[in-house]
Parts: sequence; structure tokens; C-alpha cells
Amino acid sequence: MLKKINVKSIINLIKKDFKLKLISLAVGLVMWVLVIGGKNPIVTRQFNNIPITFKNQSVLESEKLVRVSPENSTVDVVITGNRSDVSAVNANDIVAEVDLQKVVTSGSHRLSINFKVPYNVRFKSASEKDLLVTLDEEITKTYKVEVETSGEIKNKNQVVVKKEPTDSEILVSGPVSYVNKIKRVLCTVDVTDKDNDEVVQSKIVPVDEFNQEVKKVKLSKTDTNVSIGFKNFKEVPIKLVEINTPSSDIRILKKNIVPNSIYVVGNLTSLEQISQISTKPFDLSQIKESGSFSLNLELPTDIALVNNDVKIVVNVDVDKKIEKILEVETSNISIENDSGKEVLLKSLRSKVQVTVSGYESDLAKLKAEDIKLYVSVKKDDVGKNVQIKAKHIEGIEIVKISNDIVQAVEK
Repeated sequence: MLKKINVKSIINLIKKDFKLKLISLAVGLVMWVLVIGGKNPIVTRQFNNIPITFKNQSVLESEKLVRVSPENSTVDVVITGNRSDVSAVNANDIVAEVDLQKVVTSGSHRLSINFKVPYNVRFKSASEKDLLVTLDEEITKTYKVEVETSGEIKNKNQVVVKKEPTDSEILVSGPVSYVNKIKRVLCTVDVTDKDNDEVVQSKIVPVDEFNQEVKKVKLSKTDTNVSIGFKNFKEVPIKLVEINTPSSDIRILKKNIVPNSIYVVGNLTSLEQISQISTKPFDLSQIKESGSFSLNLELPTDIALVNNDVKIVVNVDVDKKIEKILEVETSNISIENDSGKEVLLKSLRSKVQVTVSGYESDLAKLKAEDIKLYVSVKKDDVGKNVQIKAKHIEGIEIVKISNDIVQAVEK
């Protein structure tokens, strides 16, 4: 037979030290939550330098556009989730992507970055939410391949006379802003210690006006074979051959050829026979004023120039005949009197204008006081008008004297 439960004694037992028992229960519950929850808590984790990729790049190709910037962009991403799930994630599981689908014009566009993380964790934040993307029109241009040499050849009496690339032209494609920077497409061949004709493989490099390589462009070929050849050379003076004479109002003061010597190449026998190179006839009658005039050379058939691009000119300084007006005082005018009478001049102005003609350099030195005025009075001139004249000056022509009429009267 079961004993009757004494409820009152149970209640009294619970009430005894109740606060202490309640605190113990609370502590137990907290410890249970910590133990159970501590097995897989919610945590966050940051991944640095996640590369940003681009989606729908084919849209750019269809619109003949190319991405100029940015290059190799990255972003820092923070994810959250259960510790066990977050710990299992690596950087390759996170995708940062920019969609180019709606970008159809050149210029700068700020586009959103889309983030994808594994399904069992959540994206929390990122260092950047959008990206500035710059697009440019893509073009293709044809450039001539030029060849330059570097270094010193083995034989100091030889020069490189042949520099011929197998590919004389190439295509360059890329953003219009970069392709238009290109001034030349170069191959540089090192000829150090070389003295025999040979074929050398050389890299093709597009350069700007400062000879710096232009990047972000694509070449149809990145290297080519260059044939180089060597010949003996000699420096010889240039002789100016002249025909005709300058016009009468032109006086040549000075002529000089620039450069006054030239380097030529050929076989040794031919070079030994060459002492100078003559110009083709230079027509002096074509000279109208000072300046530089291009010259062509008469080269023997077996002789060539080291540098075919050299420009030969003759610099000519000339004097031109001009007219000049000087105001000359008449206070010192002289009278050449052959009349047999004493005469004086009436209606004489204090100054007369004298127009002279001569070469510019001579007239530049001529002063009014250098002009000596006089009148000539014959027996029959007394009481009549006579003309003022100027004495002869070497190299100067007296063209006209204004107000040149005076009256010669007897005293």
C-alpha cells in the first residue's frame, strides 16, 4: 500500500533556501546555453583582395569598345554565418562581379558590384559597392616598321647600310586614345661587334613622341627578322656648282653649305677615287632674298650616302637694292660759279628731300650729311632758275631731289 504524499512537506522543502536554489537554477540554464550554443556560434570573417571579374564582355566587342580601366581591381568582402560554415569558405568561393550588359558607349561609367557567396553563409559587407569603369572606342591602324641600331660595330671604318625588316608594316589595335599616342613602330637591333651581313630577330615596339613604349595595344606581330648589312664609308666635302648670275638688284654677300661634308659608302676602290661630291647646278638667278635653298647631289653610280635622309642646303645672305629718302640741309650748299659774276641763291629752302638708291647694307650706313649739294651757274644762268644737284657717292645713285629749283641772281 502506497504511502500518502505529504504535499505540505514538499512545499516547505522547496521554500527552504529558495533564493539560493533559484540562483543555482539560473546559473545552470546559462551554462547549458553556453555549452550547447558554443559548439557552432554565429561569426563573421573578412576576405581581402577578392578579384573583380567582368560579365558580358562580348557586349563590348559587338560595340567595338574596349575596357581601358580599371585593371586587376580587387575588393575586401565580409561574410557571416555559423562558425563551421564560415570556416569552410575560401577566397575562391566568393565572386565579385560587374555586369557590362548595358554599357554601350565610350566614357566613364560607375557600375554596381554584385557579390555571390556560398548558400550556407551570408554576404555582410564590402569595401566597395561599385566600380568606375572607363571604356574607349577600339580602332586598328597600320604602321610602317622602322629599324634602329644600337651599340658599336666591330669595324670603325664601316657603317650599317642595310636595315630591312621582313614585316614592313603591322596592324596595331586598341583603345583609340592609346593607338593615337603611337608615333613610330620600332625594331632595335644591337650591332655590337658585328661586321658581317646577317639576319637578326628583333622585337617590335610601338613608341610615343618621347620614344616611350605605348602599352594596352595589340600588335599583329610582336617580332620580325631584320636583315642588316655593312659597307665601308668615307667623309668627303661638298662642292657647290653654280649656274647663271643673280638679278641686277641682288648682291650675294655670303654662301655656305650645311652640312659642308657628307659620309658616303661604297667599295674601297671607289671610295679611294672620291675626293669630293658635287651638287647639281644651283641657279643663282632664282635668288630673290636671303634664305636657305635645298641642294641635290651628283652621286657616282657606285657611291651612296650613309644617311639618305640628310638634307643639304645652301644658306645665302643677300643685299637687295632699295630706295631711301633723306632730308638734307641746304645751309652748306656749294655754288660752282662759271658766270664771271658774283651770284646768290634765292628761294632756297632750308632742307630738301633726296631719294637715293643702293644696296641695303650701303644705305644703312649713309647719313644725310654725307650728301653734298651744289648748283652749277653758267654765264647765261644768272637771273634764271637753276637745279640743285648732289655730288656722286660711290655705289649710291641719286634718284631724285625734291624742291630742287632755286634762282641764281647777281649780287
